[in-house]
Amino acid sequence: GLPDGHPPIEANGPGVGGAEAARLAQQAAELEGALAQAPDDSRLMVALGNLYFDAGRWTESRLWYERAIEAGGRDANVVTDLAVVYRNLQQPERSLELLGQALEEEPGHWQAVYNQVVVLHFDLHRHDEAAQALERLKVIASANPEVPDLAALEAEVMGS
Repeated sequence: GLPDGHPPIEANGPGVGGAEAARLAQQAAELEGALAQAPDDSRLMVALGNLYFDAGRWTESRLWYERAIEAGGRDANVVTDLAVVYRNLQQPERSLELLGQALEEEPGHWQAVYNQVVVLHFDLHRHDEAAQALERLKVIASANPEVPDLAALEAEVMGS
């Protein structure tokens, strides 16, 4: 699986229950209230994007991440999360484009490379490119202990 704190690649299922929906609405209202006081604060926009991301509400998540990036929050983590949102919205080409942008910001950003492997292999079936991205990820992993074990992903990519 993915490491703690990393957004899931799969959607969180069909919907959130009543208590969960109420908590989400309350947190969103608090963040939007703070944003009304500081309308240019891209960190608040990212927080809203993350909130909706965790609830699997991709359209709202996309909106807030895109606003954050426009407001100057062009951070590799935000761009990568937006790429995952586009994957969940069934737009793998746009996802791949954004992952490339994240890597322009931060060439060693392992989550962006990890997601490149996933999108290239599982969504676009561009297996040679997925294998190349996996090699790049293994180089990053050799120097970065945060990268999760790649054995399962490698078995998927190399087994096709």
